[in-house]
Amino acid sequence: MTEQTLTATAAGPILASIKANMGEVRVTVDPTATAARVVIRTDDTEGPAADAVRRSRITQDGNRLSITVADIEGSAVVMGGNMTFHQNGGAINVFQNVTTVGYGQTMTGVTIVNGRVISGGFSGGGAAVVSPVEVLITLPAGSGVQLATRNANLTVTGLLAALDFNGHNGNVRAGVVGRIKVRGHNGTTDVEAVQEWADIETHNGDTEIGTYGGGAARLITHNGNVRLAASPAASGRIEARSHNGNIRLHGTNRPELDVRTSTRNGYVSK
Repeated sequence: MTEQTLTATAAGPILASIKANMGEVRVTVDPTATAARVVIRTDDTEGPAADAVRRSRITQDGNRLSITVADIEGSAVVMGGNMTFHQNGGAINVFQNVTTVGYGQTMTGVTIVNGRVISGGFSGGGAAVVSPVEVLITLPAGSGVQLATRNANLTVTGLLAALDFNGHNGNVRAGVVGRIKVRGHNGTTDVEAVQEWADIETHNGDTEIGTYGGGAARLITHNGNVRLAASPAASGRIEARSHNGNIRLHGTNRPELDVRTSTRNGYVSK
C-alpha cells in the first residue's frame, strides 16, 4: 500500500477542493471531527498507481484544502475502434471495441464497457494491471466539497453543507446536502436529501433526489430519468426536464410550488 495524508491545521468547517481525473473519491462528514483529514492511497507499493499517489499534492490555505491527484502515467489511450450506445432504463451504457491504444500498445478483441476492460488482451509489450487510486476525506460538520474530474466517482456520507461536481464520466452518490450543483456528461446523480437548492444537469444519466425540501430545483438530463420527492418544506420552482426519459415527481401538487416538466420520449407523473 502507498499513501500520503494530511490533517488540517485549521479547526472547524472547511472547503475541500479536489482535482482527480480517475479513481474513487469518498467523503465522510463526521460531526465529532474537529479538523479535516485527507488520505490519498492505493493498494500498490510500486508502479504507476503508487507513483501517482507520491506525486499528488495536498495543500491548505486557511479553511480551504486543495487536493490534486496526479494522473496514472502510461494509461492506455484509445486511438480507434467502434462504439455502441445501449439505453437501458434511461441509462446509457457504452460498449467499445478497439484495436489500437497509445504508448505502442495494441489490443486484440478487446471489449470495454463503461471504461472497464472485460475481455481481450494487450500486445506489443503488454500492460501492467494497476490498483485504483482512492481519495478518502473526513470533514467536520458544515463543510463543503468541490470536485473536478474526467473519470472519477464521488460518494458522500453524512450531512454536507454544499457540493459542486464537474465531471465527464462519474457517478455522484450523497446523503444529505444543503446545496448541490452537478455538471456531468455520463453518470448518475443519486442524493438522499436536499435541504436548500439543487442545480443538476447531465447528458447521459439518471437523477434522483429522495427527499427535497429546498426553495429552487433545476434537474435537466438528455438521456435519463428524473425522480424527486418533495417534502412539506419545499417551496418555489421545481424544473424537471428530460429529452429521453421519464419524470416522476411526488408531493408536488401544491399551490406554493411552481412545477415545470417536459420530456420528449417518456412520461411525466406527479
